[in-house]
Amino acid sequence: MANGRDESAVTATRRAWLAGALASAAPAALAHPALAREAAAASGLAPLLERNRGLRPDYHGGLSNHLSMGLYSLSALGGTPEELVRFAEARWAQLEPVPREPGLPVTRERWTEQLGRREALNGFRAFFDRELATLGRGDTLRRYLPALLPGISAGGFHALIRTGYGVRFADDHEVSDGLAYWAMAYAPLGALGAAGTTEDPRVLYERIAADPQLAGATLPDGLIYEKQRAASELPAFAGVVNALRPTETTLAQLAALSVRLYAQTGNFTLLHAVTGAHAYRMLQPFVEPRERGLRHFWQALVAATISVHAPALVEPSPVAPPPWTESARRARASLDEHDLKLVDIAREEEAFYKDPTYRRAAARRMRLL
Repeated sequence: MANGRDESAVTATRRAWLAGALASAAPAALAHPALAREAAAASGLAPLLERNRGLRPDYHGGLSNHLSMGLYSLSALGGTPEELVRFAEARWAQLEPVPREPGLPVTRERWTEQLGRREALNGFRAFFDRELATLGRGDTLRRYLPALLPGISAGGFHALIRTGYGVRFADDHEVSDGLAYWAMAYAPLGALGAAGTTEDPRVLYERIAADPQLAGATLPDGLIYEKQRAASELPAFAGVVNALRPTETTLAQLAALSVRLYAQTGNFTLLHAVTGAHAYRMLQPFVEPRERGLRHFWQALVAATISVHAPALVEPSPVAPPPWTESARRARASLDEHDLKLVDIAREEEAFYKDPTYRRAAARRMRLL
């Protein structure tokens, strides 16, 4: 009888924990896959995510499928089952199914031969599903991220971001889909040279913003990753990329730079620098050598800022923005996945870095400033 009471107490505690997780941002902190799956099922999230697995990670020739990311962020912001369904219903029609054909095969021995080939999507999905099942999440990421990092701008940071969501929410299907998207849309920005001596990326960014060959360059129109590629072909690009020498504080510095640029401009490309920096933080524990990974992220960030003419950096106003509850409330009512992702991720990053600029960035996105 005592055992029965103990079991009931444990069950009640578990239910209370899950209720709390689903009523706040706690799903973002779920570290155990079984608990993550249980929380997703209890919220009505699981069947929506499963349906999205049958859809391509891109559509209309290069736009990114944000559905799973938006659903996870909406859940983290306290979205109800009804709000999750409403958001998904607004997205299904524009997305495209994965091909029925298996496509190009992908094997462990020769997987890099298919990088950048859209027709290898199903092959990459099956491959990473197998590797995650065999090796586990951590070892799969450690094994394959080094070869993928030169193409970190794939899909305009979206492949990186989707993989980061999979790690954050302990969802191996999402990790697999993110890696497959990354491999399929692989978009390198040029080989790295030897690292330079400058340890502060803000110093280098200010050099970029003052250089008419970079900030003033005329680039062709296109999607984010297309303009990043064009920026990477500028003669002065490699020099400023290679000037950085990463340190233990580099990622924090890049995150701070990204959020300040977005908070002052509201620029759509720079929004992805903020969410991309968060995703890289999710993946960094699995990246070796760490310095090289940071240099590739810096390379993609430089290309992104040049693509929007590298606005001069201005420190944020000291006036406090509205509270998080206001930004979260507006985001939950929105059908725009970028509203959801930016507010959710900014709140996560403020909690980690203790930087109030993230609250300003969220308020700006939600038109509260």
